[in-house]
Amino acid sequence: MISLLYVDDEPELLTLGKLFLEREGEFMVTTTTSSPEVLNLLSTNTFDAIISDYQMPVMDGIELLKQVRERDITIPFILFTGKGREDVVIEAINNGADFYLQKGGDARPQFAELRHKILTALERRRALAALKDSEQKLASIIDFLPDATFAINTDGRVIAWNKAIETMTGVKAAEMLGRDQYEYAIPFYSDRRPMLIDLVLSPNDSFETKHYLDPCHSGITLTAESVLEHPKNGRTHIWGKASRLYDKDGNISGAIESIRDITEQRKVDQTLRESEAKYRELVENASTIILKLDRTGTITFFNEYAQRFFGFTSDEILGRCVVGTIVPEHESGTDRNLPSLLENIVRDPERYASNENENVTKEGNRVWIHWWNKPIFDKDGTLQGVLCVGSDITARRRMEDELRAENEKNRGLMSHAIDAIFIIDADSGRFTDANRRALDLLGRSPDDLKEMRYTDICPEEFHNLFMQHFALVAKTGTGSFPLTIIDREGRHVSVISSTTRIDLGGRPHMLAILHDISEIQMAHDALQLANKKLNLLSDITRHDIRSQLTILGGYLQLLRDKPREPDYTMYMKKVNDIVNTISENIEFTKLYQNLGMIAPSWQNVHDVFFHACTRLDIRKICVQSDTGDLEIFADPLLERAFFNLAENTITHGGSVTTIRISAKKAHVGGILLIVEDNGTGIPSSDKEKIFSKGFGRNTGLGLFLVREILSISGITICENGEYRKGAHFELFVPRGVFRYPENKASDRCHIQITGLDRCNPHAG
Repeated sequence: MISLLYVDDEPELLTLGKLFLEREGEFMVTTTTSSPEVLNLLSTNTFDAIISDYQMPVMDGIELLKQVRERDITIPFILFTGKGREDVVIEAINNGADFYLQKGGDARPQFAELRHKILTALERRRALAALKDSEQKLASIIDFLPDATFAINTDGRVIAWNKAIETMTGVKAAEMLGRDQYEYAIPFYSDRRPMLIDLVLSPNDSFETKHYLDPCHSGITLTAESVLEHPKNGRTHIWGKASRLYDKDGNISGAIESIRDITEQRKVDQTLRESEAKYRELVENASTIILKLDRTGTITFFNEYAQRFFGFTSDEILGRCVVGTIVPEHESGTDRNLPSLLENIVRDPERYASNENENVTKEGNRVWIHWWNKPIFDKDGTLQGVLCVGSDITARRRMEDELRAENEKNRGLMSHAIDAIFIIDADSGRFTDANRRALDLLGRSPDDLKEMRYTDICPEEFHNLFMQHFALVAKTGTGSFPLTIIDREGRHVSVISSTTRIDLGGRPHMLAILHDISEIQMAHDALQLANKKLNLLSDITRHDIRSQLTILGGYLQLLRDKPREPDYTMYMKKVNDIVNTISENIEFTKLYQNLGMIAPSWQNVHDVFFHACTRLDIRKICVQSDTGDLEIFADPLLERAFFNLAENTITHGGSVTTIRISAKKAHVGGILLIVEDNGTGIPSSDKEKIFSKGFGRNTGLGLFLVREILSISGITICENGEYRKGAHFELFVPRGVFRYPENKASDRCHIQITGLDRCNPHAG
């Protein structure tokens, strides 16, 4: 919507004008009866045009127009007045009024005419603004062109002089704009004379030929080169391009010229010409095969060394196709489609930049050549052919064939070795080869190994030791050390590494032979653990038997006093129970009398737990399990640990009706076995004490024994239950000590037994 400011000292006329102008919906009119108020409104509001009466108190329309223009407000200004004097019209136009409209007559056509003049004035202002913007952009473009540029009109007067030409000549635009009479030539030639900008307007062939190098007319443009002899800057070589300028009607309005200093370019061109001459001399006398092919594979250049090497003269080889001449046609792998091959060299220069193939001399001798290929383009970027530089590698290829045969023999020996064998690049530390046994040991594929360094196969805590071993072998040439490596699953494997420094292809490598001693190490660890258990259980068993013997002696002493019934019967029953307990302890020693001969084994948690519970009086207790087929690698005394946990529940748990064992994943990579009941639980103050030796109302060995048995296999135990809501024992089993047997359907997801069928651990 167009915003108008309408000022007139007649309020009724303002009201009428506002009604007529706003009725079509295209104008929004703000009115005022005070011309000074107009200036205030302009300072706080934005309007598209001003309509003003002429004869007003305080300030007439002409004075208001002057005030508006002095404030650099360029919006259309229309004088709408009853005064029709010619001098008023002239003064209004001279001070920047867009239109003058006289009041009077029929209101409808008068305000229609006013509407027309407003729209015309707005369109004219937009056109002038666009033209000014266009001229400003053109001036900016010329000013910031990288080449020195200036322009003249048809009178030869300078109308543009950009920053680049200021820098080249040292003459500022303010000093040159408006000058004529060839003054623009003085900074270049120290004289007033025509330049290309003049010759493009008025051609003069003789002048062009005399003063310019290689002048070239192309339609409305003229290009040429010139040499300047400047007293300060010395000899300068410039290139110029001039073009005619036209107005909107197609008439010549002037010309523009761009000038470029090409002194350094000409020096480079001269250097290149000299280099090309030296290059040709070197190529002809080089001890390397050099040839050129065109797009069809035809030989266009064959240097003297190539002629001697292949046995062809220049006349015999030039103009012939490379295939069928020095490349056998029947050779497998030879690309007959040479244009396609050349396109491939351009499309993927890295892949096709180098290749090796078998070639043939004029006498029919087979030779192997390593070629380096580079595409050749013309100045327009069109592929013209390829430059091929070749080196004779026949001797090397024969040696490689012999080495390949030897390597195949070594590969066979390496593949059938019973130990793991690795070959490691000594500089990068990366694996370059490994036999099948090595891949099996790590659980890795050949592609996996290519991306790994030697430190990647050992646990982080052994990195320094591994690197010391590597550095020692690099220094002494050989070494043998015990090491620990890690497979894909994180399992630690003990090995003996025998490493030797070797050279392959001129690069230092390490040959490492790893002998797996994990079974020996496990047997050694098991023996140490067995000795520990023997000492532990011997001490505990002796303690239990001594305690029972003390109690037995007390009851026998009571029996010697010949007590009466029912005391006598009760004492005899106690004696019998104690004898049975001692017998059970002696029987229990069978578990550890052969320690060192019975190794830890994989045991099903469900079966061992239920078997332990059946040894107790659980007729009123429900035993549950959801451990499925979970197995843990533990000592045979695992059942004793579960037995003691269940016995502790029955003895101290109060009115326990349920004992449950379950398993869940732990956040550190292992699993948690949870043994819980619904009994009394354990007070917070006793949660750590219950695992101490001697703590408790009875022997104080039950939970102590549990912790010791589990710790032998690296399993830890703690109690995290809530007092009065039952005991909650958590057994953390680390990674590598538990498993779920493969291809075995789980039938123990949730199984329970009661006292009636406790002898059948699989009932449920």
